[in-house]
Amino acid sequence: MLWGGLGLAGSIAAFVFGVTAIVVIIAGPFIGNDGSDVRRTIRNAAGIPPEYLPMIIEAASNAGCAEVSPAVLAAQLHQESGFNPSARSAVGAMGIAQFMPGTWAVHGQDDVWNPADAIPAAARYDCAVAAATASVSADPREKMLAAYNAGPGAVLAYAGVPPYPETRNYVRTILAQAQVYGDVIDAMVAGTVSAAAVAPVLAFMESQIGKPYVWGATGPDAWDCSSLVQAAYQRIGVSLPRVTVDQMRAGPLVSAVDPQPGDLLFIPGADGTPAAPGHVGMYVGNGRVIAAKGARWGVVQSALSDWTSIVAVTRPLAAT
Repeated sequence: MLWGGLGLAGSIAAFVFGVTAIVVIIAGPFIGNDGSDVRRTIRNAAGIPPEYLPMIIEAASNAGCAEVSPAVLAAQLHQESGFNPSARSAVGAMGIAQFMPGTWAVHGQDDVWNPADAIPAAARYDCAVAAATASVSADPREKMLAAYNAGPGAVLAYAGVPPYPETRNYVRTILAQAQVYGDVIDAMVAGTVSAAAVAPVLAFMESQIGKPYVWGATGPDAWDCSSLVQAAYQRIGVSLPRVTVDQMRAGPLVSAVDPQPGDLLFIPGADGTPAAPGHVGMYVGNGRVIAAKGARWGVVQSALSDWTSIVAVTRPLAAT
């Protein structure tokens, strides 16, 4: 975390940021992470010291803003210090989250060298800089991370990620690593989507059985796999991306559990990979999946047991 002043504009921004940060620090414990009761965890914790994993998940859940997720916070700590609580930079940044002394004095609590104190402080500080740069029209996580690294004044001055090579690399590296870690819904907390809420989606899927598959088709007379599930969720006002990979990334991903009706199941298919699946279907209950399978089959119902290469499960209604 390296940032300094930017003249008058930076001084004004710093004052606004200070006021905003005080509000976030006071209100943070009472603000939901994203306005819902969904709690997220990490899909792939490889490389994260196990003693820090619960701290990261808890800190992200209680941070007070949607921009901070467990995967993003873990990737940020990886970039800042390699999860080293004793790290000290040449310019004096300290601990696992690399707080500068002045920043810790204002935003930290207790011991900067103790991850139990520094990790939640980093999450709260992320939310503080996110709030301070809320007026900037840019990707929320990109500008939050840029502000953590270069200061909110720089993000405000450049109306987005500033053109500093270090900061741009910082943002890119963290977001790429966050994709590797992956955020998923904690299934024990996500709960069950009500049958009434998902019923119109399932009824639509059932009504499409027997229609032809045409790659690129968007209905109503023919479908491909992703347009079919997109149209099904449109029936209840839930907007999904158009293509399979984007639908998976839109999530919310659900950790390894038995699927619920309405869950989307992703497999590599003939033209995809585990990281970028090429086929999607919907679990409709009673061990059944409906999907636009391909040109030879059209829209068909099959057994869940036939879907042997599932690489991801999402629950779109858990995000609403």
